[in-house]
Amino acid sequence: MLDKKEKTVMTYLSEVCLAKRSYLISAEQIAEHVSKKFILSIAEIDDILISLNKDNYLDFVISDSKHGYYYVITLKNKGLTFKKDEKKKKKELLMLFLRTLGITILSFVLGILLRIIFNG
Repeated sequence: MLDKKEKTVMTYLSEVCLAKRSYLISAEQIAEHVSKKFILSIAEIDDILISLNKDNYLDFVISDSKHGYYYVITLKNKGLTFKKDEKKKKKELLMLFLRTLGITILSFVLGILLRIIFNG
């Protein structure tokens, strides 16, 4: 299960890397996009990418050149289907909530009907 930072980074990477199988991206680009929610250092981004790699979402290679710190990111199948899986999880959670709400309302109405029948 991914934490909030990993989900945010993975969402961004799945959007950016959608057009290409491999994508060259700088640590600053990732930090800039994620800065709306979190402040991440390069070391934290490295840790997140290592975690995503271990969870089989992506492969990456680090390139430290005179122009900056870059990653070559290749999404794996689990990474390519990340957004679809997230939508599916949200839909399943909504259905669970609605089913629970429906059962609660049905139980309440049935309880009232039984009281009316047996007390009336």
